[in-house]
Amino acid sequence: MNTLKKTAGAALLLGSLVCLVWMVCSTTQSVLSKPMQLHFAGEYSPDGESWQTLEGADLSRWEGDLYLRGHFDWDIPEGLRISWYQDHIGVSMTVNGQPAGIDTVAWYMEEDGRVPPYVCGSRWDYQLSPGILPEDVVEFHLYDPHRHGNSGSFAEFLDNIYVTGNTSVVLEGYLSPYSAPLQGLGVMLLIVALLVLGASLASLLMRIPLGVALWNYGFLCLFTGGFMVLDTVGISFVSELVVFNTWGKLLCAMLAVYFGQLCLCGALTGRRRTLADAAMTASALLDCVLVVLSAAGKLLLYDALFPWKLSQLALCPLLMGCAAAELHRGDKRGTAVSGLVLSAAVLLDIAGVGASMFSHASCTKLVFLLLFVVQIVTAVRHIILDYRGSLRAGQLEKELEDSRIAAMLSQMQPHFLYNVLNSIYQLCEVAPKTAQDAIVHFSDYLRNNMASLEQKEPISFEEEYRHVQTYLTLEQIRFPSTLRVEEDIQAANFKVPPLTVQVLVENAVKHGVTKKRGGGTVTVATRELPDCWQIKVQDTGKGFDPARYGEDGKPHFGLRNARERLRLMVGGTLTVTSAPGQGTTAEIRIPKGGSV
Repeated sequence: MNTLKKTAGAALLLGSLVCLVWMVCSTTQSVLSKPMQLHFAGEYSPDGESWQTLEGADLSRWEGDLYLRGHFDWDIPEGLRISWYQDHIGVSMTVNGQPAGIDTVAWYMEEDGRVPPYVCGSRWDYQLSPGILPEDVVEFHLYDPHRHGNSGSFAEFLDNIYVTGNTSVVLEGYLSPYSAPLQGLGVMLLIVALLVLGASLASLLMRIPLGVALWNYGFLCLFTGGFMVLDTVGISFVSELVVFNTWGKLLCAMLAVYFGQLCLCGALTGRRRTLADAAMTASALLDCVLVVLSAAGKLLLYDALFPWKLSQLALCPLLMGCAAAELHRGDKRGTAVSGLVLSAAVLLDIAGVGASMFSHASCTKLVFLLLFVVQIVTAVRHIILDYRGSLRAGQLEKELEDSRIAAMLSQMQPHFLYNVLNSIYQLCEVAPKTAQDAIVHFSDYLRNNMASLEQKEPISFEEEYRHVQTYLTLEQIRFPSTLRVEEDIQAANFKVPPLTVQVLVENAVKHGVTKKRGGGTVTVATRELPDCWQIKVQDTGKGFDPARYGEDGKPHFGLRNARERLRLMVGGTLTVTSAPGQGTTAEIRIPKGGSV
């Protein structure tokens, strides 16, 4: 019994699968996983009366209405879609004399015969099959409402008739390889355009002068990207707004060419610039007139292309000539070459080179994308060079800083040496034994502290203060009765630029204490404050009027160099306060982040 049940179940399963395969293969829908192209054979006529055989006829340059009569080579069951591509034409279809679906020719010719904007465009349309056999007579009326013809649209119609299931998904998927790449590139250009225009707007709000070049490049990318998105054979599946698709595509084309030409004008100079600006002004006015007439219903936008193309046939060679004459300028040569090549591509597209239902303006698109890639590579290269240049500039700035510090030290070292030698010279006459002691101290100073004099980096305060003590010892030998020294060192664990404190002590002795009758006291004190280290050098000497500082005609290198070295090496500050007869106080503050 179990064996019998298993056998019956297997037979049922196998039979079901066989029946399913047979049903699928026996219907037309079995081959509709992709669009099935239909071949229309029969006759054509310009008026519906005099007929000629369609086989071998060239309809690529046909103008005016066209009537077709003939047969499809497939059985098209009822309910399937018969889809076709109509490019700015109206289409009506009859089967055995009976209307099949919507008659768009009647839409085109309603009321006063003017074409409503919402039916004039490029799109995929369809009719549901009423059930058509190969022997049925199928008639098409193809209506062309345009003043200057619509060459190629009738041939495109006959070459692109497909039958699909009652859905657009299959045909949309079939056309996707033709649409998706350009739409992706268009979206990328739109993003770039928004970034560029956003940067331009931000610069304008921040009052940063950038000129109009960046705006022109931004709008060029914006309208070129929009044209690439809308000029795809499957755009009607993405957006069913025929007016938006048609107007958007043609306006983007016109504006992309316009802003591309503006970019070229930016590279021109002299009379060439004046001539180009005048031509661009005339072109802009013509474009405005054409758009307004079309919006007012006086002129179909498709018909506006004819005068626009004529204007470009005059404008592009003019700009190309100006660009060629401008190539001698090295700074704008790249822009001139790009504009020249792009204008040539526009002329090729107007001549129809490479045009098809899958892509219009193919030459301009290709040239623009190549130039865009070149500009991106150039920009990346400039960024790398700028980065390397900034690193080198930082290195040079550091070297310059070191050289400035070295120059300051070279000014300070002779100044100190001259003062010490002068003191020893004077002691040799009045106190030879004291002079001998001074020479011993001086030689010891030179032997132990010469490295500090050559130091280009901050040194410890202890090392600097030993230098100060040696100096004060030498000066006290010279002025034993008038120079008194006090110290209040409460912090020493930090660094200072070499010779900085030495300069302040030297000024206190030379310009303060020794200039006052009876001498005075020099005090060196240090403190650790919450955010910095403090050094004070005070004297009870002669003092001076800060408001008249520097009026003696002397260069005063010491304080100026000390203040500059403090700023450069440790981020410190130096302030000096004084009053005549009340002495001078020099205060150094070194941020704790500026020294260790």
